Amino acid sequence: MYRILIADDERDERKVIRFLLNKYNFQLEIDEASNGKEALSHLETQPVDILFTDIKMPFVDGIELATRARELYPNLHIIFFSGHDDFYYAKKAISLRAVEYILKPVKPVEFQNTISTVLQNIKKEEKEHELREANSEFLKTHVLYRLINKTPIGLLKTEYSAMNFDFLNHYSAVMLMQFEEPFFDRLPKEQDTFFFYNQTKKIIPEYPCDFINLNPFQILLLFGKTERNTVYKEIAIKIQKQVYLEYGINCYISVSKEFLSPSELPEIYDELEQYLEDRFFYSDTYIYPIDTSTRESKEYLEQDEHIQQKIQSAIQLVDIVTLKQNMGLLFQKYQAKQGFSHIYVRYFFSKLLQTLCQELPHYNKELINKKMETIFSCRHFSQIETILVHVQDEVIEKLEKKEQSPKHVIHLVQQYITEHYGEDLSLNLLAEKVYLSPSYLSEIFIKETGCGINKYIKNLRMENAKNLLNNTNMKITDICKQLGYHNLSYFVRSFREHFGSSPEKYRQMKKQ
Repeated sequence: MYRILIADDERDERKVIRFLLNKYNFQLEIDEASNGKEALSHLETQPVDILFTDIKMPFVDGIELATRARELYPNLHIIFFSGHDDFYYAKKAISLRAVEYILKPVKPVEFQNTISTVLQNIKKEEKEHELREANSEFLKTHVLYRLINKTPIGLLKTEYSAMNFDFLNHYSAVMLMQFEEPFFDRLPKEQDTFFFYNQTKKIIPEYPCDFINLNPFQILLLFGKTERNTVYKEIAIKIQKQVYLEYGINCYISVSKEFLSPSELPEIYDELEQYLEDRFFYSDTYIYPIDTSTRESKEYLEQDEHIQQKIQSAIQLVDIVTLKQNMGLLFQKYQAKQGFSHIYVRYFFSKLLQTLCQELPHYNKELINKKMETIFSCRHFSQIETILVHVQDEVIEKLEKKEQSPKHVIHLVQQYITEHYGEDLSLNLLAEKVYLSPSYLSEIFIKETGCGINKYIKNLRMENAKNLLNNTNMKITDICKQLGYHNLSYFVRSFREHFGSSPEKYRQMKKQ
């Protein structure tokens, strides 16, 4: 409800104005002041939307009151009413951007029309302000999206010369949230990513943050600078736990270090994605990167037999990445560590040697036994590691010969995406189609195309959306469904982030 302040030293005049406001059923909070000084004091403590003031009043006249009020509230709507039909006062009213100058006695019809017009203008200004704010936020999101995708800040400033880029300097840290399934695309109709974002803010109300919805699997949280000593990993743990409690789904969160310049964002984003690659190997770890103390604590609890099974599975799946990763975990676990039985270490790595040698036919029983004897005679773990690394390298060389041509595999994956982009697609599904592990497919896809699979799918869908908007009269809702999106709000937001405007506006601009 809007608020009006009636300032007049005549009590009867104030009563008339209040009566007319009630008579014409204007929904307004009504305040009164018996002189200009009292009105000014009121304005300094209580903002109003409309100032309805007489001109001649004791202590502070209406002209001075309006001048001071305009300084306090630049968008205030001012209405003068006076018994003086004087050019000087009318001129001053114009200079103060008064919306109306009404002569006493007030004519009811004129008064009704004036207040109605003022209220309409207030509502119109509010809508325009909201639209400007919304467009500004979408443009900021679009700029951030392009920035983390390595568009130079200088180029962005050239393209958006009228935009203020100071907001970029307000950020000091970011988090990348990753889901295994297209979580954001599957939110109920009454919820969207803004709903999810607002729910997330409730978890950490004391930490201001913005967000970018990158794709159905990822969202980027950007945290503003704060004077308090912020431990962002603790914030990430709170978010991860609450998301699981609320939606019954685990998300992985990669936490950046604090940074000083927005120019660091592209590199930091790459680091966050790289940190999350580890999630394939830490099935019950959700916050990344894993620092040294966390890694050691985690790996001491990890069962060696379980890691050995992963290595054996990696060899069968021709998954060199997983093989090297798990071998590295074992080497790291036992490097310069005290308190382990030397006999157990030698025994375990002898068993691991046998697992690796199953892929090497030229390692006959005699040669394997000889290497096992060498392991049991090693005086330092580094010597055991050297033996295993040599055998591991031989296994990798053998596996590389088994691998399919990466270019051919990527071609098959791209072809499948092109033919099925309107369906639910996931890394696991695509990996099954080409008989590779998800981690290996992700690695070679990025190496061959320069971008991740999720980004490739989104880019393809956006290009098809653009073509459908340009070349057909399909409804936006039908285009959304045809492209494989389940949530219209998410589709519109993704399109705006990609092209800088909504699908509807894009179609209108192309028709002009």
